[in-house]
Amino acid sequence: MIDAIFAEETRDNRLNKLMKDERGLSLVELLAVVVILAIIAGIGVIAIGNVIQNSREDAAISEVQQAYAAAVLYQSTNPSLNSSSTTTTFTLLEVMEAGLMNSTSWGTSTSGATPTGAGRVVFSIAQNGSLTMTVPEGALMAGQEPNNALTNATQNEINSLTRDEFFRGNAGGGGDNS
Repeated sequence: MIDAIFAEETRDNRLNKLMKDERGLSLVELLAVVVILAIIAGIGVIAIGNVIQNSREDAAISEVQQAYAAAVLYQSTNPSLNSSSTTTTFTLLEVMEAGLMNSTSWGTSTSGATPTGAGRVVFSIAQNGSLTMTVPEGALMAGQEPNNALTNATQNEINSLTRDEFFRGNAGGGGDNS
C-alpha cells in the first residue's frame, strides 16, 4: 500500500514539474502566429477589393442600360427624331436635360467646344427607327477603371453587356470598336 501511495505522489510530482515549466508562447511561436494572421488578412483585403470593384463595374453597366432605356423614351417622345430620311443623332446630355434620366455618374460638364461625360455619349436613329448607342472610351468610370469604347451597340448588345467586355477586354457592340 505504501508503494502505491509513493507511486501516486511521484506521478503528481512529474505533472507538477511539467506544469511549472510552461511559460507561454516563445517568441518564435508568437511570430509564426502573427505571420499566419497577416497572410490571412492580406488575402481577405484583396478578395474584398475585388468584390467592391466588381460591384462598381456592375453599377456602371446598369447606368449604360438605364441610359439606353431613357434614350428610347426620348426617341418616342420626340416624333421629329423619327421623321428624318437620314440618320439622326442626339446625346445623353440632351436626354438628361429633358428630365428622362438623373445621374451623376456620367458628368455633364463641357470644356470649350469639346463635351465630356454625357455629352460624348451619342445615340443614333437609323432610317428604319432602330436606335444604337456609342459610348467612347473613358466616358464612364468604375472606381479608377475607365470603360472600353462601345460603338453602335444595339439594345440586345447593351442588355447582354458584361464587365469583361465593358471594362477589361475588347468591348462588345456593333460596328468597329476602335
